Amino acid sequence: MPAVDRMDFKELYPLRVIKTHNDYEKALRSMETVFDKETGPLADYAETLVILIEHYEKERFPVEKKQGVEILKFLMEQNDLRQRDLVGILGGKSTVSEILNEKRPLNLHHIRVLADKFHGKPATFV
Repeated sequence: MPAVDRMDFKELYPLRVIKTHNDYEKALRSMETVFDKETGPLADYAETLVILIEHYEKERFPVEKKQGVEILKFLMEQNDLRQRDLVGILGGKSTVSEILNEKRPLNLHHIRVLADKFHGKPATFV
């Protein structure tokens, strides 16, 4: 798409509910055009368009919420870690085993330590 300064605003996706894949594609292209606008009417347009895109994506591409232990197992796999690698980080061998076998929930201390270890947000493991 051309720069916003030189384009006709009719080329931007109209602010209405996104119902089709073609609408979605046009909305994404419009978002790329106005993404970095921080002030003025195009900033307001971008903010509203984000809401419309998010709504469409939630309806069409639902994401299953993962539990903290499932995310931990995924991160362990991605980082080539084994259960023994978490001993001393989450506690003793039995504590780590109980957490990974979902017999013991992650507590606040575990969540903070894991967020720090994997450079993420604590909410990831809640």
